[in-house]
Amino acid sequence: MRPICDWRCCYKLYSVQLSILIALFGFAQLELLPMWQAELPPRAYATLNSALGLLLFVVRLIKQGPDQDSKS
Repeated sequence: MRPICDWRCCYKLYSVQLSILIALFGFAQLELLPMWQAELPPRAYATLNSALGLLLFVVRLIKQGPDQDSKS
């Protein structure tokens, strides 16, 4: 498997940024959700996480930057 072109700049990709956000929400669930359990219903966190997963799918389809394969 080959990495994408300019993989060292992957932090600029929307899908990578959103994936990191989803991972941070997962860690927040471990640490912060028990403190907010009375105020935050479990369905709210599950809905937010599911919406972010669907958004990740959409963001992954967005073209970012010029074509690297096109030859002028």
